[in-house]
Amino acid sequence: MVSESKRRIEVAAAGLLARHGYHGFGLKKLSEAAGLPYGSIYHHFPGGKEEIAVSAITGTGVLVGHMIRQAPGDVFGTAADLFDFMAAKLAESDWVEGCPVGTPALDGGSDVDQVRTACVSAFDAMTRGFAELLAEIGLPPGESHELATTVVAAYEGATVLARVRRSDEPLHTVSAAMARLIRMSLAGVADLEVNSP
Repeated sequence: MVSESKRRIEVAAAGLLARHGYHGFGLKKLSEAAGLPYGSIYHHFPGGKEEIAVSAITGTGVLVGHMIRQAPGDVFGTAADLFDFMAAKLAESDWVEGCPVGTPALDGGSDVDQVRTACVSAFDAMTRGFAELLAEIGLPPGESHELATTVVAAYEGATVLARVRRSDEPLHTVSAAMARLIRMSLAGVADLEVNSP
């Protein structure tokens, strides 16, 4: 079981990673954000900044993937909720707090092999969550994975655009486009089933 202090460190780290990326967050800032003494950080994470970033990024991917899978059959609502969540998060943070996975991936965190691996793992967890939802409603596994990858990539790209433009318009536009793409993909499966011998 994860201690309360360790959880606070991971949550604070995810927020700092989302805002500043991997190279932009330090342990002093983390100590302040978590409301814990500096020594407590190393007590829970003797590997320092790299270990903390890996834990926060991996935890984010697992959490988001789990949340996606909690809505069986509702891939449209789940996708819309994800884009709406980021639109609200960016607006509330004055357009500075993006994705705790995408921001460090872009910020050079991919230069650090363990951080890059954690980003891959987190993106994979998100993609798997969507792919499982799509498979549940009839899309073949290969197509489910391709479409899920497209949704996650579009979400990350729209997040970057929204942050840079300081507008939620890219997130809403891409969300609507993803809903149309999912609907077309599912309609194609229905057509195949109707026309199959």
